[in-house]
Amino acid sequence: MASNRFKIGIFASNCSGGIACTTVPERWEPTWENNLEIAQMADEANLEFMLPLGRWAGYGGETDHNGTSFETLTWASGLLAATQNIMAFSTLHVALVHPVFAAKQMVTADHIGKGRFGLNIVCGWNAEEFNMFGISLEKHDRRYDLGQEWLEIVQRIWSEDKPFDFKGEFFQLENVRAQPRPISTPRPIIMNAGQSGTGLEFAVRNADYLFRAIQTADGTAKDLARVKSETSALGRDVGVFTNCYVVCRPTDNEAHEYHRYYAIEHADEGAVETIFSGRGIKDDPRLSNQIKANIRLRIAAGNSAYGIIGNPDDVAAQLKSLSEWGFSGIAMGLVNYTRDFPYFAEEVLPRLERLGLRGSIRNGIAP
Repeated sequence: MASNRFKIGIFASNCSGGIACTTVPERWEPTWENNLEIAQMADEANLEFMLPLGRWAGYGGETDHNGTSFETLTWASGLLAATQNIMAFSTLHVALVHPVFAAKQMVTADHIGKGRFGLNIVCGWNAEEFNMFGISLEKHDRRYDLGQEWLEIVQRIWSEDKPFDFKGEFFQLENVRAQPRPISTPRPIIMNAGQSGTGLEFAVRNADYLFRAIQTADGTAKDLARVKSETSALGRDVGVFTNCYVVCRPTDNEAHEYHRYYAIEHADEGAVETIFSGRGIKDDPRLSNQIKANIRLRIAAGNSAYGIIGNPDDVAAQLKSLSEWGFSGIAMGLVNYTRDFPYFAEEVLPRLERLGLRGSIRNGIAP
């Protein structure tokens, strides 16, 4: 079945605040009831997927941004049982979950969803969270070496009929076998957000969809061309997503006023500072003060995501531009998903249909 030209998913609804680092009273509360409601709204509107953040600790500040969160495999399984068509991904830190256990968990979720489960594989970056598990965060390249072994084991469990042994650097396993197989054919869809060097190599080698951050239009166009070139060289056709926060109101003025209200006037400055410093942005000598200020605003507005702000026509036009740059779609954050999504669905989705970016019926996310 043909795919929508431009896919849309709901991002980070499993975490407090979602991706908006703000203190406004309407900020997102990730109760199970709220998660179920937005998943069913998105399913009814024919969105393609639900994508969670994999978080184990918050960022502090007044709200302890992301400090409340649901574990993503259980979360995905629950949503898959309560929806009809939409995919649900789990965001898994491979160093924290044994591959034999994870393979069985993911097959279970895939059967619950009748083939609608997806894996967002994370090789790790947050030392504080790893310390909670008593696990040291490997050097950057070795994280992806571990991830490659982990994924090879999982995919062999999913595909091989006979028991196998595995002797690697990180895993030494004997007589590995598991049934049943996944319903997804040939396996569940894999996402990855490796950004540079070894991380990008891992993504283009293994993922069906990968994530790329947007900095500038020119830089993004060059980056996407590079990714397409690298995947083509491997004989692979890999889609590319980006994460966006969306503020859509009847007028541009209303949208920008609300953006200022929640992301500037009511930013959770303590949490923003934790992210700004912890990711090395604050002390990066390569970045100008203006660039740092822009990044800091994006952290408050949407955890560094790309901002889509305006009236429905402008929002649809901006999403069309992302498609023209070469993106397959977006993982979307909203200040309050259940409050803000109905207007987006009513006003923006029909415009995207008229622009030829989406159909009026579900078309799937299959690679």
